[in-house]
Amino acid sequence: MYNTTDLLRSSALNLAFDLRTAPFFRKNSQNFILQQTVEQMPVMQNLSVFDVYMSRGHSVEAHWHPNANELLYTVSGEAIVSMLNPFTQQVLSYRVTPPQTVYIPQAWWHWAFAATDQTHLLAIFDNNATQAIYGSDVLRKTPPVVFQAIYGVNASQLAEVLSPINQRVIMGPPSPSDIPQNRGGVNY
Repeated sequence: MYNTTDLLRSSALNLAFDLRTAPFFRKNSQNFILQQTVEQMPVMQNLSVFDVYMSRGHSVEAHWHPNANELLYTVSGEAIVSMLNPFTQQVLSYRVTPPQTVYIPQAWWHWAFAATDQTHLLAIFDNNATQAIYGSDVLRKTPPVVFQAIYGVNASQLAEVLSPINQRVIMGPPSPSDIPQNRGGVNY
């Protein structure tokens, strides 16, 4: 880990950073996420930032952060931010526009949809190396027989339903070219 005091005293200290140089995820030119963590700026203490750009109908997939609280700030556009309260099992949804914020407690399952084109959100975390666990990873990495044993669903049918999820999603929906057009003789 970095010694912040030493970094601040360094003659090579740089306290500026261009987020465009640190892409986290890129779906296309309207839907992408930039990042700034301790990796990009070692002097950062208990802080990281994700700069999220989405067009209407796109979403940041459901996920949670096991090591950070999140403050989501609406820079432009309009978003619907939702989360599951683990204590009450209630889904909380907030429709936000600039300059509104939504606070997401650590480890709460949450997601966001862009209600307009050119939606821009800034996610600020109280951890300099924020972790995320994505729903697509949970679905594709949990063996279908586990779902069958726990929930009584048919493992082979579930495997077929989940088969299009072959990688981490992060931002959806998938592009038309990402969706199989003919599965099991049924056209979608």
